[in-house]
Amino acid sequence: MKRFVKTTFLVALLASLAIVSAKYLPHASAKDLKPPLATSQTATTSRATTVQSLPTVVADMNAAITADPDGLTTAATFIDLDNGQQYNSGATTTLFKAASTAKVLAAVDYLHEVEQGQATLSQDIDGTSAQQLMQQMIEVSDDQAWADLNDYLGDQQQSYATSVGLSSFTGGEYNTMTAADMAKLLAELYQGKLINSTDRSLLYTYMANTTSTNLIQAALPSDATVYHKYGQLWGYLNDAAIVNYRGHHFALVIFTNNGDGTTDEYNDQVTLIQSITQAAFKDITAS
Repeated sequence: MKRFVKTTFLVALLASLAIVSAKYLPHASAKDLKPPLATSQTATTSRATTVQSLPTVVADMNAAITADPDGLTTAATFIDLDNGQQYNSGATTTLFKAASTAKVLAAVDYLHEVEQGQATLSQDIDGTSAQQLMQQMIEVSDDQAWADLNDYLGDQQQSYATSVGLSSFTGGEYNTMTAADMAKLLAELYQGKLINSTDRSLLYTYMANTTSTNLIQAALPSDATVYHKYGQLWGYLNDAAIVNYRGHHFALVIFTNNGDGTTDEYNDQVTLIQSITQAAFKDITAS
């Protein structure tokens, strides 16, 4: 009987406490129960504020292009790699000789073949390993190394370019594409859509150590990290870069053509590429 009374008392006490709690203690709403915001979501929200200043990029790049006294045919594509926004200026639909910037495509294609089990980095190609050929054609822009790798890849390189969306690219003796398609290649390389992170890091190592640094890289702050490939052929002078500057990531491709098939206006083309770069990065470098 005593045990029954004690049990009844405890049940009543607990019920009373529950009533008090329900009446006076705050309840967790659906909002309160949401998990904390992930770091990546926070970063995305933060970047959204930054990109509000970038709509001026097209106007700024166009102003640099139209200010060119030589009337060079020029195209520039700027892609914010943190949010995917793309900005095109100049001769956006014009096919340019990609020149040696297309060596990035050859390198990516070969690394893709390696990942598919169709090739190896140690593979001998005309007496040199494929990895050495790749390094030489990117770092010192060795045309023979490029030719050897292209011969190995053959017509497959055209098929690969088409498969990754480079619809303007025509390989072989033509080697033409738009600046926008080259920028697309760099963006997808950065995003990990083309090759794995290990192979991308290998290619980045070569692109960070090229022998020509007087184009896009020269117009950026010294603390910017630049992975790029320049190209020069006849009257064409180009540069294609992935840039990391204080946590901002961008691809910038600038193709120029003086129209006379010579290098006589090389210095003017260098100046123009630097001016476009400064215009494109004006808001970022000012922050």
